Amino acid sequence: APVNAGAWSKFDEKWEVHKFGGASLRTAELYKTCGELLRSEASRDGGSIPTCAVVSAAGGMTDDLVSVVRTSVQDQVAAEAKMQAAAQRQIDLLLELVPGRPELTGPVISNIRKDSEGVTSMLTAVGLMRSVPPQMEELVAGLGEVWSAQTLMCYLKAAGEKVGWIDARDVLVVPDSASGGLGEKGQAFETIQPCWDTTTEKLDQWWEGTFGGKADSSTRAPFLVITGFICSTTSGRPTTLKRSGSDYSATIFAKLLDASRVVFWKDVDGVYTADPRRVPDAFSIKSMTFDEAMELAYFGGQVLHPSAMVPCIERRIPVLVRNVFRPWHPGTRVYGRGDERLRWDDQEPEDTDNAVPVKAITSIEKIAVVTLSGASFLGTRGVAQRMMEALATCGVNVILTSQGSSEHSITVAVDEAQGDAAEEGVRQAFALELARDSEIRVVQKKGCSILAVIGEGMKNRPNISGRFFNAIGKAKVNIIGIAQGSSERNISAVVMREDLSRALRAAHAGFTLSDMVMSVGVVGTGLVGTQLLSQIAGFDKSVGRNANVPAMAEVKRLKMEVRAVCDETNMLLSQHGLPLERFQGMVDIDPVALYESFPEEIKADCQLVPTDPDMFVEWIDTRRIPHKVVVDCTASEEVADMYPAFLKRGLHVISPNKLAGGGTLERYNACMEAMRNSEAEWCYESTVGAQMPVISVVHDILQTGDSVITVEGVFSGTMSYIFEMLHKHPELKFSEAFTQARDRGYTEPDPSQDLLGIDTARKCLIVARELGMNLNLEDAQVESLAPESFAQSDDHSWEAITAALRETTDGEIAAKVAAASGRGERLRYVGEISPKTGVIRVGIRSLPLDHPLVTARESESVVSFITERYSPEGPLVVRGPGAGPIVTATAVFSDLLRLARKLGS
Repeated sequence: APVNAGAWSKFDEKWEVHKFGGASLRTAELYKTCGELLRSEASRDGGSIPTCAVVSAAGGMTDDLVSVVRTSVQDQVAAEAKMQAAAQRQIDLLLELVPGRPELTGPVISNIRKDSEGVTSMLTAVGLMRSVPPQMEELVAGLGEVWSAQTLMCYLKAAGEKVGWIDARDVLVVPDSASGGLGEKGQAFETIQPCWDTTTEKLDQWWEGTFGGKADSSTRAPFLVITGFICSTTSGRPTTLKRSGSDYSATIFAKLLDASRVVFWKDVDGVYTADPRRVPDAFSIKSMTFDEAMELAYFGGQVLHPSAMVPCIERRIPVLVRNVFRPWHPGTRVYGRGDERLRWDDQEPEDTDNAVPVKAITSIEKIAVVTLSGASFLGTRGVAQRMMEALATCGVNVILTSQGSSEHSITVAVDEAQGDAAEEGVRQAFALELARDSEIRVVQKKGCSILAVIGEGMKNRPNISGRFFNAIGKAKVNIIGIAQGSSERNISAVVMREDLSRALRAAHAGFTLSDMVMSVGVVGTGLVGTQLLSQIAGFDKSVGRNANVPAMAEVKRLKMEVRAVCDETNMLLSQHGLPLERFQGMVDIDPVALYESFPEEIKADCQLVPTDPDMFVEWIDTRRIPHKVVVDCTASEEVADMYPAFLKRGLHVISPNKLAGGGTLERYNACMEAMRNSEAEWCYESTVGAQMPVISVVHDILQTGDSVITVEGVFSGTMSYIFEMLHKHPELKFSEAFTQARDRGYTEPDPSQDLLGIDTARKCLIVARELGMNLNLEDAQVESLAPESFAQSDDHSWEAITAALRETTDGEIAAKVAAASGRGERLRYVGEISPKTGVIRVGIRSLPLDHPLVTARESESVVSFITERYSPEGPLVVRGPGAGPIVTATAVFSDLLRLARKLGS
């Protein structure tokens, strides 16, 4: 039945409840982060949302308080010292969080000290009894939440907010029959049902006593800060909702307040497909049903407590799990039911095309397996019933059951701590049979674990069990027992604990990454973008991928699904990947013409729409593919500006676009910060030397402990070609050689970038930043090859370029070429980076024939590294083709393959 609405329901918007765990409240800075998150969420989208926070104790505080009571059994002095330390820690947090406001902090500090003195007075009794009463342990352990709520309340008041804090012991009432004791972390207790009517009445009384019992739509709702974990019985005795019960507190108050949603702020990006500590490739799940979440919680996934979901299911309140350290990440949304008969009319329809059958793979680490077996049990009725009754009698919780035919053998998995009790209970129940028949045995196997695959998509879909067991088998993991729930959303297996991590990784790969799929979106359909798509198409069809050579092993099972291609005006989208064979041999892609050329059956899976960056990102970020990549083949400032947003969202970025790495320092730092704070990679090797591994060489030099003295190189394939031609053909003019370079596809999309030295300067800037030089493009000393009048002009058309070159540059360069040739030298357009002086220089240099930079031929680039280990007489030199759409696209494709290998490793 709906909870009676109180005065808090008179506001325009519905309440939202935010739960902060101990990991989010470990320091004063984290308290501040949580407080600011509350304020931000309350004013989201310019609104005024009634906002309630349910808080745990400061990180580690509950354990500290429990230790106080347990220590007092043996050493009262040590216990009192621990109590004082715990109280002082909370006071220190408060004073650091709200400095210089004694009118706010004073009453809270007084309350903390009063609580500390009260506990100290009880410790003597514990020492005399030589035991800790469960009720006392609960009372002391709950003080952490009481102090934490007052601390957060104090910060919000200092920030100028109207706020009230609720000691849940004064409001939340549970039956006296509720069991005592704290329980263990993560343990799924039988749900404690609150006394809803009494609790609602007490919440009404608290509101009236605090805010006068009035609320209306014209008044902004105050913040509520409520203690998690603690409550009182109907007789008034303080108690708790047991360990991990703060989540349950949040959903209880969400139901009371008729909240629109509950947000659990954790230190992870939502609910993961697997434990990322065991499965590095695990990723956060966008959405799941309550049934999936409960299965996950029961089988060891401790992000959400099972009891916490019950009030939200009853009131259909969405649950979000988000990262307090990365609030921009959408996290996981839990809503809806899985079974067809229980589905809600407002939940999202099942997307059978995009649905991954297995939503998550989880585990329970410490398990014991108890098996009852005997040939004489064949056909005997009631064996399973007797075994289960025996386990229930000795208080053992059965996690998994696996039974042979005709009850010949029955295996149960139990918590390892209960293994001995389970074995003894079964032995006692079958003592007569064990005495009469030596073949009947009760065996316990310790050191086991359970892993389970969970997902609504497993229902009515064949071969899920086959894939699961096949993946584990290929990992050479032995399965001890198996079970499948009748709901078909759970298949479980028991393995030895030492095999658990291997089994988890194998199962995860078997369902998500077996044929590792990458969702690829290409921005830019010019020469480089078209050539890249042609190379991807060739890779997809290449028989050579299956060659039995070491180099092919890493990419043999890689599939790149090109879901989107866009230019400035149109996007071509495909639900299951564009037909790659259509790209082979193409010179320039027009999305409209390409779409029109598709047969009707391909068009049915595609869309041609106007270019929309937000839609492009949504399309790439499909939930069924864990790895998503945006490939930027443009020279666009606007696209480069989007990189931080791409990376924050978890989209990998690959690009030959120099404007991000060689643009403003602010944008570069934003990209780096976004990459550090997400799991996404930004790959930009191709921005400097095309397929030459210039960036990789820089990393190798630095990571091996070497120091760079100077980097110098012919970075521009265009300039390399021009000066090589001028020395080969002295009669050739600079403007003519420049035209040849453009016709061969060597120049930048805007050729003036080559002429003004900006292309070389940007490449040098990218290398300089890799070396720790925080410079902007304006800091580089650049010698332009164009007249000053051209550099100052806004007209950089091809006609303007050639006119400017003919005016002065042709003659000046011809004279320099002749002079250099007369000295037996060659001219090169060189970029030089000096980390020690912090200087970048770009310009023409005359070099002897044996100089490393003179070795470049045609459009080759060459880069020379002089370091502590590589002297000027013997530098480390990297040389290769440095211009043209084919080599640039190949470099981008190489980055894509490197990323795939890294993600799949």
